[in-house]
Amino acid sequence: MTDRTQRAEISLDDTHIADYLASQPDFFVRQRGLLEQLRLPHEQRGSVSLVEAKLERQRQRIHALEEDITQLMTVAGENERIFRVYLDLFPRLFECTSLGELEGCMRHTLQEQLRVSALRLVPDARWHPSAGEQLERLYRERMAGRDVYLGRLGKDEKQRLFGDALVNSCALIRLGRQGEMGLLAFGSADSGHYRLGMDTLIIRQLADFLALLLPRLVADGRP
Repeated sequence: MTDRTQRAEISLDDTHIADYLASQPDFFVRQRGLLEQLRLPHEQRGSVSLVEAKLERQRQRIHALEEDITQLMTVAGENERIFRVYLDLFPRLFECTSLGELEGCMRHTLQEQLRVSALRLVPDARWHPSAGEQLERLYRERMAGRDVYLGRLGKDEKQRLFGDALVNSCALIRLGRQGEMGLLAFGSADSGHYRLGMDTLIIRQLADFLALLLPRLVADGRP
């Protein structure tokens, strides 16, 4: 072996080979015999050809894409179901004649059809003075500068808001542009159900709808 050959072998590493093959996409077209000879280690089959390895990788990618599509379809189906629950709820809320009936209608529907273990409608202190301190503390400690809070509450906070209901995560949303109409609270037994970053479009729509209904119910003077 000449010195020149030795120097070439020393300087030829994986990176050089990879760069060369990347720059020569028709290399194995010119070297069909080499393509058939090359084998890659395989856990189950011992070794496979480059062609077999490529086909298997493509099958794995197709399988992963099929799983992703199935998951997306499942999520889309669940989102449609939730949307229909709320869509059916809105007309019934419009027929309510008191704050108590309004809260009871929401609680019954969402507990029965969705994963909501507790629900609380807390009107503004102008309508229910006893709720004033509770709202102010929640606004100050949990919702400073935010119209929606998603996550967990302390033991005392949960007790004051949801009583003895099993609540490990919650969604709190202000009613009205500045929360001037009160607060709507959802509780779930699932600690990860209400979490930072989740979509809040539907509960925001419900809050907007309640902001239209509350003044009428309060004007009627029915608790």
